Amino acid sequence: MNEKLAEIESLCPDFQYVDDNRIITSIGMTATFYFWGGHTSEKRQALVDFFEAYEEAFGIHLKWGCDPDSWATRKFSNARFPTLRDHVAGLDEDDCVEWHLSSSAHREEVAQYSITCLTERGWQRGFISDLQFQLPRDHAFDPHHRKTLDELLLRAIETLKPFHGRAGLAAILPEQDVSYEPEAFDLATRYRSLYIPGAGDLIRAPVGPKSIDWITIVGDVLAERMGGVDACADYCREIGVIPVRHRQALVLRTGATPEIGPVTQTVPAGYVKVDRALRPLRDGAHGSMGGGSSGGEVRFNRCTSDQWIRRLDQLGAWPPATPLRLGKVLDGTQPIKKVRLKTGRPSPCYGRFHRPGTEKFGVILMPGDIAPYWLNLGPHGEFLGREAITWELLAEL
Repeated sequence: MNEKLAEIESLCPDFQYVDDNRIITSIGMTATFYFWGGHTSEKRQALVDFFEAYEEAFGIHLKWGCDPDSWATRKFSNARFPTLRDHVAGLDEDDCVEWHLSSSAHREEVAQYSITCLTERGWQRGFISDLQFQLPRDHAFDPHHRKTLDELLLRAIETLKPFHGRAGLAAILPEQDVSYEPEAFDLATRYRSLYIPGAGDLIRAPVGPKSIDWITIVGDVLAERMGGVDACADYCREIGVIPVRHRQALVLRTGATPEIGPVTQTVPAGYVKVDRALRPLRDGAHGSMGGGSSGGEVRFNRCTSDQWIRRLDQLGAWPPATPLRLGKVLDGTQPIKKVRLKTGRPSPCYGRFHRPGTEKFGVILMPGDIAPYWLNLGPHGEFLGREAITWELLAEL
Protein backbone atom coordinates (compact mmCIF):
# COMPACT_ATOMS: atom_id res chain seq x y z
CA MET A 1 0.00 0.00 0.00
CA ASN A 2 1.16 3.52 -0.80
CA GLU A 3 2.80 5.05 2.28
CA LYS A 4 0.63 8.18 2.22
CA LEU A 5 -2.53 6.13 1.75
CA ALA A 6 -1.50 3.87 4.65
CA GLU A 7 -1.12 6.95 6.86
CA ILE A 8 -4.61 8.15 5.90
CA GLU A 9 -6.14 4.69 6.45
CA SER A 10 -4.63 4.56 9.93
CA LEU A 11 -6.76 7.61 10.80
CA CYS A 12 -10.00 5.96 9.66
CA PRO A 13 -11.36 5.48 13.23
CA ASP A 14 -11.03 9.24 13.70
CA PHE A 15 -12.70 10.46 10.50
CA GLN A 16 -15.35 7.78 9.95
CA TYR A 17 -18.66 8.37 11.76
CA VAL A 18 -21.03 5.44 12.32
CA ASP A 19 -24.65 5.58 13.44
CA ASP A 20 -26.90 2.52 13.74
CA ASN A 21 -24.27 0.44 11.88
CA ARG A 22 -24.36 2.89 8.96
CA ILE A 23 -21.38 5.02 7.94
CA ILE A 24 -22.79 8.55 7.84
CA THR A 25 -19.60 10.58 7.34
CA SER A 26 -16.22 9.62 5.93
CA ILE A 27 -13.54 10.65 3.45
CA GLY A 28 -13.65 9.80 -0.24
CA MET A 29 -12.09 10.76 -3.53
CA THR A 30 -14.44 13.30 -5.13
CA ALA A 31 -14.48 15.65 -8.10
CA THR A 32 -16.76 18.58 -8.96
CA PHE A 33 -17.03 20.49 -12.23
CA TYR A 34 -18.96 23.73 -12.64
CA PHE A 35 -19.81 24.47 -16.25
CA TRP A 36 -22.05 26.74 -18.28
CA GLY A 37 -24.55 25.79 -20.98
CA GLY A 38 -26.08 22.74 -19.31
CA HIS A 39 -29.34 23.55 -21.12
CA THR A 40 -27.74 23.03 -24.55
CA SER A 41 -27.78 19.80 -26.54
CA GLU A 42 -23.95 19.84 -26.72
CA LYS A 43 -23.45 19.85 -22.94
CA ARG A 44 -26.30 17.41 -22.35
CA GLN A 45 -24.70 14.97 -24.77
CA ALA A 46 -21.39 15.42 -22.94
CA LEU A 47 -23.13 14.64 -19.64
CA VAL A 48 -24.78 11.51 -21.06
CA ASP A 49 -21.44 10.30 -22.44
CA PHE A 50 -19.73 10.96 -19.11
CA PHE A 51 -22.38 9.09 -17.10
CA GLU A 52 -22.09 6.15 -19.47
CA ALA A 53 -18.30 6.13 -19.12
CA TYR A 54 -18.64 6.20 -15.32
CA GLU A 55 -21.20 3.37 -15.44
CA GLU A 56 -18.97 1.33 -17.74
CA ALA A 57 -16.11 1.63 -15.27
CA PHE A 58 -18.04 1.32 -11.98
CA GLY A 59 -21.59 0.29 -12.82
CA ILE A 60 -21.13 -3.08 -11.12
CA HIS A 61 -21.08 -1.21 -7.79
CA LEU A 62 -24.15 0.99 -8.38
CA LYS A 63 -27.34 -0.12 -6.59
CA TRP A 64 -29.90 2.66 -6.88
CA GLY A 65 -30.73 5.99 -8.38
CA CYS A 66 -33.16 8.85 -7.81
CA ASP A 67 -36.31 8.91 -9.90
CA PRO A 68 -35.97 12.14 -11.95
CA ASP A 69 -39.65 13.04 -11.41
CA SER A 70 -40.19 12.20 -7.73
CA TRP A 71 -36.56 11.87 -6.50
CA ALA A 72 -37.65 8.63 -4.82
CA THR A 73 -35.21 5.73 -4.59
CA ARG A 74 -35.30 3.32 -7.54
CA LYS A 75 -33.19 0.18 -7.91
CA PHE A 76 -30.57 0.69 -10.59
CA SER A 77 -31.26 -2.80 -11.96
CA ASN A 78 -35.00 -2.10 -12.36
CA ALA A 79 -35.91 -2.36 -16.04
CA ARG A 80 -38.34 0.55 -15.58
CA PHE A 81 -35.56 2.85 -14.37
CA PRO A 82 -34.76 5.00 -17.43
CA THR A 83 -31.31 5.61 -18.82
CA LEU A 84 -30.04 9.16 -18.70
CA ARG A 85 -29.81 9.09 -22.50
CA ASP A 86 -33.50 8.27 -22.86
CA HIS A 87 -34.50 10.76 -20.16
CA VAL A 88 -32.60 13.64 -21.75
CA ALA A 89 -34.10 12.91 -25.16
CA GLY A 90 -37.51 13.95 -23.86
CA LEU A 91 -36.44 17.30 -22.36
CA ASP A 92 -36.49 20.78 -23.83
CA GLU A 93 -34.00 23.50 -23.03
CA ASP A 94 -36.13 24.92 -20.22
CA ASP A 95 -35.96 21.64 -18.31
CA CYS A 96 -33.09 20.80 -16.02
CA VAL A 97 -31.16 17.53 -15.95
CA GLU A 98 -31.06 16.23 -12.38
CA TRP A 99 -29.62 12.73 -12.00
CA HIS A 100 -28.11 10.71 -9.17
CA LEU A 101 -26.73 7.16 -8.94
CA SER A 102 -25.24 5.54 -5.84
CA SER A 103 -23.60 2.38 -4.51
CA SER A 104 -24.70 2.73 -0.88
CA ALA A 105 -26.87 0.03 0.71
CA HIS A 106 -29.07 2.67 2.32
CA ARG A 107 -30.01 6.20 1.33
CA GLU A 108 -28.95 7.47 4.75
CA GLU A 109 -25.43 6.08 4.32
CA VAL A 110 -22.33 7.34 2.53
CA ALA A 111 -21.53 5.79 -0.83
CA GLN A 112 -18.19 4.51 -2.06
CA TYR A 113 -19.32 5.27 -5.62
CA SER A 114 -21.79 7.94 -6.70
CA ILE A 115 -22.37 10.39 -9.51
CA THR A 116 -24.79 13.30 -9.73
CA CYS A 117 -25.56 16.35 -11.85
CA LEU A 118 -27.85 19.37 -11.90
CA THR A 119 -28.01 21.68 -14.90
CA GLU A 120 -29.24 25.18 -15.56
CA ARG A 121 -32.46 25.84 -17.48
CA GLY A 122 -32.56 27.88 -20.67
CA TRP A 123 -34.61 30.68 -19.09
CA GLN A 124 -32.31 31.09 -16.07
CA ARG A 125 -29.69 33.82 -15.81
CA GLY A 126 -26.46 33.34 -13.86
CA PHE A 127 -27.28 29.79 -12.74
CA ILE A 128 -24.43 27.36 -13.45
CA SER A 129 -24.50 23.57 -13.96
CA ASP A 130 -22.50 20.99 -12.03
CA LEU A 131 -21.32 17.39 -12.24
CA GLN A 132 -19.95 15.52 -9.23
CA PHE A 133 -18.62 12.01 -8.86
CA GLN A 134 -17.24 10.00 -5.98
CA LEU A 135 -14.80 7.07 -5.67
CA PRO A 136 -13.06 5.19 -2.85
CA ARG A 137 -10.00 6.89 -1.38
CA ASP A 138 -7.51 4.45 -2.84
CA HIS A 139 -8.42 5.43 -6.41
CA ALA A 140 -6.16 8.46 -6.03
CA PHE A 141 -3.18 6.27 -5.09
CA ASP A 142 -3.44 2.83 -6.73
CA PRO A 143 -1.88 2.96 -10.26
CA HIS A 144 -4.63 0.87 -11.90
CA HIS A 145 -7.50 2.89 -10.40
CA ARG A 146 -5.59 6.13 -10.86
CA LYS A 147 -5.51 5.58 -14.63
CA THR A 148 -9.32 5.43 -14.75
CA LEU A 149 -9.62 8.46 -12.47
CA ASP A 150 -7.29 10.52 -14.66
CA GLU A 151 -9.22 9.49 -17.78
CA LEU A 152 -12.50 10.64 -16.21
CA LEU A 153 -11.01 13.97 -15.12
CA LEU A 154 -9.60 14.66 -18.58
CA ARG A 155 -12.88 13.68 -20.23
CA ALA A 156 -14.82 16.13 -18.06
CA ILE A 157 -12.39 18.94 -18.84
CA GLU A 158 -12.49 18.24 -22.57
CA THR A 159 -16.26 17.89 -23.00
CA LEU A 160 -17.80 20.06 -20.28
CA LYS A 161 -15.27 22.92 -20.60
CA PRO A 162 -15.65 23.83 -16.92
CA PHE A 163 -15.61 27.38 -15.61
CA HIS A 164 -13.75 25.87 -12.67
CA GLY A 165 -13.50 22.56 -10.83
CA ARG A 166 -11.67 20.58 -8.18
CA ALA A 167 -10.75 17.02 -7.28
CA GLY A 168 -9.29 15.49 -4.14
CA LEU A 169 -10.08 13.94 -0.80
CA ALA A 170 -13.26 15.39 0.66
CA ALA A 171 -15.80 14.86 3.40
CA ILE A 172 -18.52 12.57 2.04
CA LEU A 173 -22.07 12.44 3.40
CA PRO A 174 -25.31 10.64 2.52
CA GLU A 175 -27.30 11.85 -0.49
CA GLN A 176 -29.55 14.00 1.71
CA ASP A 177 -26.62 15.63 3.46
CA VAL A 178 -28.20 18.51 5.42
CA SER A 179 -28.69 16.45 8.59
CA TYR A 180 -25.01 15.57 8.64
CA GLU A 181 -23.51 19.05 8.34
CA PRO A 182 -22.45 19.04 12.04
CA GLU A 183 -20.31 15.94 11.38
CA ALA A 184 -18.77 17.61 8.33
CA PHE A 185 -17.91 20.68 10.41
CA ASP A 186 -16.34 18.50 13.09
CA LEU A 187 -14.26 16.72 10.46
CA ALA A 188 -13.13 20.05 9.00
CA THR A 189 -11.73 21.18 12.36
CA ARG A 190 -9.30 18.24 12.38
CA TYR A 191 -8.15 18.02 8.75
CA ARG A 192 -6.99 21.23 7.14
CA SER A 193 -6.37 19.99 3.57
CA LEU A 194 -9.62 18.05 3.41
CA TYR A 195 -12.16 19.61 1.05
CA ILE A 196 -15.56 20.32 2.60
CA PRO A 197 -18.57 20.65 0.28
CA GLY A 198 -21.12 23.26 1.29
CA ALA A 199 -24.80 24.04 1.01
CA GLY A 200 -24.22 27.22 -0.99
CA ASP A 201 -21.51 25.97 -3.36
CA LEU A 202 -23.67 25.72 -6.48
CA ILE A 203 -25.26 29.11 -5.83
CA ARG A 204 -21.89 30.84 -5.50
CA ALA A 205 -20.03 28.86 -8.19
CA PRO A 206 -20.86 31.38 -10.98
CA VAL A 207 -18.64 33.84 -9.10
CA GLY A 208 -15.60 31.59 -8.74
CA PRO A 209 -14.06 28.82 -6.61
CA LYS A 210 -14.39 28.99 -2.83
CA SER A 211 -11.12 27.08 -2.30
CA ILE A 212 -8.41 24.99 -3.90
CA ASP A 213 -7.94 21.22 -3.75
CA TRP A 214 -5.40 18.56 -4.74
CA ILE A 215 -6.38 19.27 -8.35
CA THR A 216 -7.84 22.68 -9.19
CA ILE A 217 -9.16 23.49 -12.66
CA VAL A 218 -9.28 27.05 -13.97
CA GLY A 219 -11.23 27.48 -17.19
CA ASP A 220 -10.16 30.01 -19.81
CA VAL A 221 -13.02 32.39 -18.96
CA LEU A 222 -12.18 32.40 -15.25
CA ALA A 223 -8.50 32.94 -16.13
CA GLU A 224 -9.52 36.26 -17.70
CA ARG A 225 -9.82 37.54 -14.14
CA MET A 226 -6.02 37.40 -14.06
CA GLY A 227 -5.64 38.94 -17.53
CA GLY A 228 -6.02 35.76 -19.59
CA VAL A 229 -4.66 32.22 -19.66
CA ASP A 230 -1.02 33.20 -20.32
CA ALA A 231 -1.02 35.85 -17.57
CA CYS A 232 -2.64 33.45 -15.12
CA ALA A 233 -0.11 30.71 -15.94
CA ASP A 234 2.81 33.14 -15.58
CA TYR A 235 1.52 34.31 -12.20
CA CYS A 236 1.30 30.71 -11.00
CA ARG A 237 4.82 29.94 -12.19
CA GLU A 238 6.21 32.98 -10.37
CA ILE A 239 4.85 31.50 -7.14
CA GLY A 240 6.30 28.07 -7.89
CA VAL A 241 3.18 26.33 -9.20
CA ILE A 242 3.44 24.77 -12.65
CA PRO A 243 0.03 24.71 -14.37
CA VAL A 244 -0.67 22.17 -17.11
CA ARG A 245 -2.61 23.40 -20.12
CA HIS A 246 -5.37 21.01 -21.18
CA ARG A 247 -7.81 22.12 -23.85
CA GLN A 248 -9.61 25.21 -22.53
CA ALA A 249 -8.32 25.05 -18.96
CA LEU A 250 -5.32 25.24 -16.68
CA VAL A 251 -4.86 22.29 -14.32
CA LEU A 252 -2.96 22.86 -11.06
CA ARG A 253 -1.83 20.10 -8.69
CA THR A 254 -0.59 20.40 -5.13
CA GLY A 255 1.47 17.21 -5.51
CA ALA A 256 1.51 13.68 -6.88
CA THR A 257 -1.24 12.50 -4.52
CA PRO A 258 -3.85 14.22 -2.32
CA GLU A 259 -3.49 14.87 1.41
CA ILE A 260 -5.97 15.49 4.22
CA GLY A 261 -3.60 17.57 6.39
CA PRO A 262 -4.25 16.74 10.05
CA VAL A 263 -4.21 20.03 11.98
CA THR A 264 -1.52 18.58 14.27
CA GLN A 265 0.87 18.56 11.30
CA THR A 266 2.42 21.28 9.16
CA VAL A 267 0.21 22.48 6.31
CA PRO A 268 1.27 20.66 3.11
CA ALA A 269 3.48 23.07 1.15
CA GLY A 270 1.86 22.30 -2.20
CA TYR A 271 -1.57 23.30 -0.92
CA VAL A 272 -0.21 26.59 0.43
CA LYS A 273 1.41 27.44 -2.91
CA VAL A 274 -1.69 26.70 -5.00
CA ASP A 275 -3.81 28.63 -2.50
CA ARG A 276 -1.56 31.64 -2.94
CA ALA A 277 -1.52 31.33 -6.74
CA LEU A 278 -5.31 31.22 -7.03
CA ARG A 279 -6.27 33.55 -4.17
CA PRO A 280 -7.12 36.44 -6.57
CA LEU A 281 -9.66 34.11 -8.26
CA ARG A 282 -11.25 32.91 -5.03
CA ASP A 283 -14.75 33.98 -4.01
CA GLY A 284 -14.19 36.34 -1.10
CA ALA A 285 -17.88 36.74 -0.27
CA HIS A 286 -19.05 33.13 -0.30
CA GLY A 287 -21.41 33.21 2.67
CA SER A 288 -22.34 30.17 4.76
CA MET A 289 -21.34 26.64 3.80
CA GLY A 290 -24.00 25.23 6.14
CA GLY A 291 -27.70 25.44 6.80
CA GLY A 292 -29.40 26.72 9.92
CA SER A 293 -29.06 24.86 13.21
CA SER A 294 -32.26 23.15 14.33
CA GLY A 295 -31.22 22.04 17.81
CA GLY A 296 -28.14 24.04 18.72
CA GLU A 297 -25.72 21.74 16.89
CA VAL A 298 -22.59 23.37 15.50
CA ARG A 299 -22.61 23.78 11.72
CA PHE A 300 -20.73 26.06 9.39
CA ASN A 301 -22.09 29.59 9.56
CA ARG A 302 -21.05 32.70 7.62
CA CYS A 303 -18.18 33.42 10.01
CA THR A 304 -16.66 29.93 10.26
CA SER A 305 -17.12 29.38 6.52
CA ASP A 306 -15.02 32.48 5.91
CA GLN A 307 -12.39 31.18 8.33
CA TRP A 308 -12.32 27.79 6.61
CA ILE A 309 -11.96 29.37 3.17
CA ARG A 310 -8.91 31.25 4.51
CA ARG A 311 -7.49 28.17 6.32
CA LEU A 312 -4.44 27.92 4.04
CA ASP A 313 -3.65 31.64 3.98
CA GLN A 314 -1.62 31.78 7.18
CA LEU A 315 -0.75 29.76 10.26
CA GLY A 316 -3.40 29.87 12.96
CA ALA A 317 -6.25 30.74 10.58
CA TRP A 318 -7.93 27.37 11.21
CA PRO A 319 -9.39 25.62 13.17
CA PRO A 320 -11.40 27.97 15.42
CA ALA A 321 -9.94 28.21 18.91
CA THR A 322 -13.34 27.89 20.61
CA PRO A 323 -15.67 25.93 18.29
CA LEU A 324 -18.47 25.91 20.87
CA ARG A 325 -18.54 29.72 21.09
CA LEU A 326 -18.37 30.70 17.49
CA GLY A 327 -18.91 34.29 16.47
CA LYS A 328 -21.29 35.29 13.72
CA VAL A 329 -19.48 38.46 12.70
CA LEU A 330 -16.80 38.21 10.03
CA ASP A 331 -13.22 38.74 11.15
CA GLY A 332 -11.63 42.04 10.30
CA THR A 333 -11.38 45.67 11.32
CA GLN A 334 -12.67 48.65 9.40
CA PRO A 335 -9.77 50.55 7.82
CA ILE A 336 -8.97 53.93 9.35
CA LYS A 337 -8.67 55.47 5.92
CA LYS A 338 -9.80 54.39 2.48
CA VAL A 339 -7.46 52.02 0.67
CA ARG A 340 -7.98 51.67 -3.06
CA LEU A 341 -6.28 49.05 -5.19
CA LYS A 342 -6.26 49.04 -8.98
CA THR A 343 -6.45 45.87 -11.05
CA GLY A 344 -2.93 44.51 -11.66
CA ARG A 345 -1.41 46.12 -8.56
CA PRO A 346 -0.12 44.17 -5.54
CA SER A 347 -2.14 44.32 -2.36
CA PRO A 348 -0.50 46.33 0.45
CA CYS A 349 -2.23 44.34 3.21
CA TYR A 350 -4.26 41.28 4.19
CA GLY A 351 -7.85 42.26 3.74
CA ARG A 352 -11.24 42.00 2.09
CA PHE A 353 -11.68 44.06 -1.05
CA HIS A 354 -14.85 44.74 -2.99
CA ARG A 355 -16.03 46.85 -5.85
CA PRO A 356 -17.78 49.92 -4.44
CA GLY A 357 -21.51 49.71 -5.00
CA THR A 358 -21.74 45.94 -5.27
CA GLU A 359 -21.32 42.91 -3.02
CA LYS A 360 -21.69 40.41 -5.88
CA PHE A 361 -18.04 39.44 -5.76
CA GLY A 362 -15.25 40.22 -3.35
CA VAL A 363 -11.65 39.13 -3.04
CA ILE A 364 -9.47 38.40 -0.04
CA LEU A 365 -5.89 39.34 -0.77
CA MET A 366 -2.66 39.10 1.18
CA PRO A 367 0.36 41.39 0.82
CA GLY A 368 1.78 41.02 -2.68
CA ASP A 369 -1.31 39.33 -4.18
CA ILE A 370 -2.30 40.90 -7.50
CA ALA A 371 -5.71 42.57 -7.69
CA PRO A 372 -7.85 40.85 -10.37
CA TYR A 373 -10.01 42.11 -13.19
CA TRP A 374 -13.79 42.23 -12.98
CA LEU A 375 -15.50 39.72 -15.27
CA ASN A 376 -18.58 40.61 -17.30
CA LEU A 377 -20.50 37.47 -18.24
CA GLY A 378 -23.71 36.77 -20.12
CA PRO A 379 -26.69 34.85 -18.67
CA HIS A 380 -25.04 31.50 -19.40
CA GLY A 381 -21.46 32.46 -18.70
CA GLU A 382 -20.71 33.95 -22.10
CA PHE A 383 -17.51 35.98 -21.82
CA LEU A 384 -18.40 39.61 -22.56
CA GLY A 385 -15.12 41.11 -21.44
CA ARG A 386 -12.90 41.87 -18.49
CA GLU A 387 -12.79 45.22 -16.78
CA ALA A 388 -9.91 46.87 -14.93
CA ILE A 389 -11.41 48.41 -11.80
CA THR A 390 -10.41 50.01 -8.53
CA TRP A 391 -11.06 47.73 -5.56
CA GLU A 392 -11.71 49.22 -2.13
CA LEU A 393 -10.59 47.76 1.20
CA LEU A 394 -13.65 46.70 3.16
CA ALA A 395 -11.92 45.20 6.20
CA GLU A 396 -8.34 44.52 7.26
CA LEU A 397 -7.57 41.01 8.53
